[in-house]
Amino acid sequence: MSSGLPRSSYDPRRIFLFNLPKLNLGGKGREIGTYLAGGLFAASFFLLIDASTISSHAKPPPDAPYDTVPVHISFTDWIPAIFSTLGYLTISILDKTHLTSNSSDSFGSEGSIASRARAVLFVGVALLAGGFAGSLTVLILKYLVPGYNAYAYYGAANVGMNGGLMLSSLILWIAQSSSDEYEYQLTV
Repeated sequence: MSSGLPRSSYDPRRIFLFNLPKLNLGGKGREIGTYLAGGLFAASFFLLIDASTISSHAKPPPDAPYDTVPVHISFTDWIPAIFSTLGYLTISILDKTHLTSNSSDSFGSEGSIASRARAVLFVGVALLAGGFAGSLTVLILKYLVPGYNAYAYYGAANVGMNGGLMLSSLILWIAQSSSDEYEYQLTV
């Protein structure tokens, strides 16, 4: 059975079918990338906390037909943030060298380290994507469809928070995956 790829260029240890460029950010580039990802992570959480604070002290507009604020941030708004945070932690804790490892585990279990690391990476990315999709769903179904456009900032902050976590995890992944100028590969 042919896979469509020439046999000489196929390597089962590869993650992607195309070659990703090797990044050499250097020591300062890795440090800047890590700080940038951390700052984006904090700013993302600030968005949702800001929206929650505004929601708890909100008053209806003067021309509104209702006496109280019809919608507040509740636990439903926090569920996508919880999923995205768990995905972010899963991806950032994963050791990137295990993704291309070809050896078996030292614990004596069946299978390679790379297949389990890829499964964990898939779960982390799925949690991030699910959190982002959930925040879009909350924005649309809770704020836009019922016509609470004056309070759409609550949902937009949720989407911004989850998108910021996705971007932050991407920046951290790139910063951690780049080769360091002081990294030595020693084999015995």
